[in-house]
Order: sequence, then structure tokens, then C-alpha cells
Amino acid sequence: MSINPINIGGVPNDGNGQDLRSGGQIINDNFAELDTRTAAAQEKAEQGVSDAAAARDAATEAKAVADAAVPATALGDSVPQLINGVVPASQLPSFVDDVLEFPTLEDFPEAGETGKIYIAVNDGDSPTNPTRQYRWSGSAFVLIPSSPGSTDQVPEGPTNQHFTQSRVRSTTLYGLGALVNAAILATDTVLLALAKLQGQVNAKLGKSDVATDSDKLGGQPASYYTATMTGATDSADGLSGLVPAPPAGAAVRVLSSLGTWIAQATGSTWGSITGTLSSQVDLSAALAAKQDTATAPMAKRYTSTAQQFVAGGQFVVSHRLGKEVAVVETWIRCKAAELGYSVGDKLPYPSMGTDSGGSTGLSVVCTSSTATVRMGTGSFIMLQKASGTTTFFTAANWEIYLEFMG
Repeated sequence: MSINPINIGGVPNDGNGQDLRSGGQIINDNFAELDTRTAAAQEKAEQGVSDAAAARDAATEAKAVADAAVPATALGDSVPQLINGVVPASQLPSFVDDVLEFPTLEDFPEAGETGKIYIAVNDGDSPTNPTRQYRWSGSAFVLIPSSPGSTDQVPEGPTNQHFTQSRVRSTTLYGLGALVNAAILATDTVLLALAKLQGQVNAKLGKSDVATDSDKLGGQPASYYTATMTGATDSADGLSGLVPAPPAGAAVRVLSSLGTWIAQATGSTWGSITGTLSSQVDLSAALAAKQDTATAPMAKRYTSTAQQFVAGGQFVVSHRLGKEVAVVETWIRCKAAELGYSVGDKLPYPSMGTDSGGSTGLSVVCTSSTATVRMGTGSFIMLQKASGTTTFFTAANWEIYLEFMG
């Protein structure tokens, strides 16, 4: 329940306030509320007094127990003793120090105090000028190393030195050990691996060594595979080896069985084949299978160059057969399309042919070296390609050539 105020109106006698009876009722109710609250507060106060007394008794008992556990002679010596609620510095352990902060080392006092830590803030977290801690040694401020942010901030000592590539490259192979001709294993150290490598290299062939356990070298000395070939003689075979270097001074040379470079023969023949043909069985049989030119019906063929038709004309051809002509054929070839024939069409043209209306053939007289061709004096005639009727053709549209066989 709360305390209620009496409505007294806005101004005296304005008729808006409470009447006397209702105002008295509110006053009575408020006093009753105050009595209730006072009784409750009194009860709590009495309980607090009782609790305080109990706490005092408990503290007294605790003090008695503590006093019994700690002798009075130890107070202020091995056990801290409060003075004005504070443990004096003389009773603090040595590792609890005062921390004094200064901008730089130059700002420190001229002489420090033992047991205090001096801070030089410097440039804070700057890698080149970080905050540093010092102690007073009695004669100078000594740097207290802090946990570095990187190995760059750890000063190098004479024993534990920084790793650098140049130091690795210049480190000697002290402790390499005995050289071993064996395979390198993943469990080997670097020194052992190098010892094995050198051992393998030393076991390889030198210039004068002999391999007795190599199928490829066959037990031959190394010089066997680097020697120059030895040429053959009349009584001894040559020996295989490296081909000798060709000498300077000749553009073309060939390697002979003598093991030397010789000049290549010039002229129509090179070298010579001796012995009888019958000794060359395969060559003799191949030649015997060929037909002799004396009995062959026709062994040569020659085609003349093309000539132009000329009425009454004549030309001589050297057929180059070197013998009597056995067969001669005369051909004409179309140069410009006419009478149904296309350019390139060729057809045989008869010899000794004439017609009352014009010439239909040629006269060809052959010797062992030439052929004389005579054309008729009249216009030249031939059959049309499609109809087969005889008609004149234009000489300029055709050319003639001959084929000889003998």
C-alpha cells in the first residue's frame, strides 16, 4: 500500500477539495501504513544487529585461530603485516618491483634503485626502436631481454648463430667420413649421402681401368673404346675403333679399308672390279635373263619435235636410233578446235595417201639416222570427227610429229 495525499483544491474555499471526513480517513490510512513499515524496519534492524554480533563473534574466533597458527614473532618477518591497510614494501617479495616509465633511456635518473624496473618507451612497437626494460645493477642500467617479435630482434651469440645462405655455402664438410660405393637412402644424412656419391664416382672407370663386372664393357679397358680403328693389311684384318678424323686440304675424301682417308677417284670410272663374271653368280644370272640387243626386235624409241603443216613442204628428222628404222608412225595433233576435234586431240595420219581433191597423207623416207618427210602440194583433207565425211582442214590448226622404233 502507498501513502495517499489529500486533495485540498486549487485555492481556499474553491469547493474542489475533499471534505473533512474523507480527508481524515486518508490521514488514518496513511498512519496505518507508516506503522506497518516501521514494524518491518524494526524487525530487519534487530536481525542486522543479531547478524553483526554473530559476525563479530566469528571474526574473534578466526583471529584466535590465526593468532594460534602464526607466532607473534613471525609477524612482519615471514608473514606480511598490514600497516594502515597496506603491506609495506619492506615486506614484499623481491620479484614484486616498482615499474618506472620514462620516454627514453637518456631520461632515466643518473643512479637507479635496486629492485625497480625502468621502462624506456622509445618508439613503442617500432621494430627498429621498440620499448625496452632495464634493471639497476648498482653501477649501470642493464637491458632485460623481452620476447622478440621475430628472429631479427634476437642478438646473435658466439655459439648459437643465425642461419644464412652464405654460411651454408661456406660450411666445410667436416666429418664427411669414409667414402662408400653404395646407394643413397632416404635415411642418410647429407654428409653420408655425399660420401656415397664420391664413393660411386671413384668406383667408375678411369682411362686405364678395366671393367670385369660390366656386360656392356665386356671386360675391356677404357682405352679399347676410345682407340682409333686399325686398317687391314695383306695378311691381317683391321681392328674396329673410332673413325679417324678426316684431314684438311681435300673437299671430298673417302675412308678406305686401310683405315685412312683417301682422295675420291675422278673421271668416268671409279675403282675397278676384277675377276670373272661367272664368279658373280647373282649378277651373271640377272644378265643372262636379259635379251641380247642383237636379237631384240625393237630396243629403241624416238619421238620427234612437232612441225607445222605446209602445202608441198618438206623437213628432215634425226631419229637417233643409230640403226635401221623398223616402225615409223605419223601423228597430227589439234592446236585449234575444228571439225569436231578439241585442242590436244591426236590421231594417226596415213603415209603415201592422195586424193583427187587434196592431200591425205605424207611421204616418209628413212635411213639409219634420218627421216625425210614430204607433204602433198594440195589442200589437206581428213574425216570429220562426228559425221565421218571427208573435208578439208585448216593446216594452221594442226601440227605433225613422228615416232620411230628400231
